[in-house]
Amino acid sequence: MISLIFIFLITIYAQPYVGQYVCSTLTSTTCGTDAINGKGWCYWDTATTTCLTLPCYLIDEVAACRTGGSLQTGGANTDCDSLETFSLQYDNVCCDKNLGKLNYAFVRFTMNFDGYVDQTNDTPPISMASLDITTSVKHMFKLYTINPWLVSKETTEVNFQTKLIAILDKYLETATRNELLTQSRSHPFYLERTVYQALQLLRDWTVMHQSTITLRNAILPKIRSVALVALTRMTKFQPNYYQTNYYFVNFAIIPYFRNSLKISGQLHTLTIDWSDYAYTDNGYVMVYSYAPEQFGIIRAYSDIVCIRPFLGNSVTYVDTENNYDNAFSQIKFTYYWSDTTQTINDQTKVKLFKISDDTQTITDTLATFNCVAATRTCTISANYSPSPTPTDGKGQNYFIAHADYNTAQNEKKRAQCILAYKTWTTTCA
Repeated sequence: MISLIFIFLITIYAQPYVGQYVCSTLTSTTCGTDAINGKGWCYWDTATTTCLTLPCYLIDEVAACRTGGSLQTGGANTDCDSLETFSLQYDNVCCDKNLGKLNYAFVRFTMNFDGYVDQTNDTPPISMASLDITTSVKHMFKLYTINPWLVSKETTEVNFQTKLIAILDKYLETATRNELLTQSRSHPFYLERTVYQALQLLRDWTVMHQSTITLRNAILPKIRSVALVALTRMTKFQPNYYQTNYYFVNFAIIPYFRNSLKISGQLHTLTIDWSDYAYTDNGYVMVYSYAPEQFGIIRAYSDIVCIRPFLGNSVTYVDTENNYDNAFSQIKFTYYWSDTTQTINDQTKVKLFKISDDTQTITDTLATFNCVAATRTCTISANYSPSPTPTDGKGQNYFIAHADYNTAQNEKKRAQCILAYKTWTTTCA
């Protein structure tokens, strides 16, 4: 009897705990199959035909990145830490080693997989192609039941691109778009949600499948167009001021006469001031900002801010998206950092960069900054005028960073490296 009890205890002790397995020890059959075999922290990589550890931000099982206790060294906890606190609103439970906090660029909104990706979720379903939201408000809300999250289940780049673009195109087709812009019960949130869903899907699918830049170039312009529809709707929905924050993408509209806008990022704010712009009519500054790391840009001081000024009291969406106020000028940027451990020792190295819509071309605007350590601020030395004005009228994209922000590729983690379309082995090159 004593021997049987001893054997039983040994068996219990040898049983692996959730989060304990090192992914590389699992096979294609067992990798990510259940809670013991890496589900939530391992995935099968078809390119290398090996079981790999998920990037820290994609891990769902907090036990895999906790250290100590029953967990062996060498698993996900080699690269990741569990978040000290995490919101139930998001799926993030882990972060990169020694980061200690949620990285706003890699927030993951909780995905649900009910409904359909190409038809409404009611009885009987209506196909997305035939859905006419001009019929009634009820049909407008049927549109919102089409579920983009299901696109994440696609395994080929072609199918992923086709299905996500089909949803974005539905929001952009003339009849649907015009109804969303003019219907009094059309809340901008649903357009904003479509933008952050599409951005999250593009980011995470790229990281998991190491997709080509062709995918980003096909989808990103559609996302930006839906963002413009959302901004245009905001000017009608709440014309005096509207601002929302979704961490890796944020939206705001504000009339010219209010002179400035403050945008919050992670441990910093960026103030855009146009009080010296002598406009001939009132108008709107329409802005969306986004975390640069989701496009592989690290060590930037600020988020990327897309500024889209429109002259006139009534903003009208046009298909060519060319109603940009080309006279908009005399802009002042002020960067403030709330992290008391951050220091800027050389203000000549603080630069304002302009980035193209496709995120592939980054140029120094040659603007200079005055930085004050006591107030933790850097303010542009002279008012900046966008030059040249955008040929496509879609807006101007800027961010503030150190002059050498892009030289330390080896500091990038695997997800950041893939999003920058660099080569990852054990470091980024």
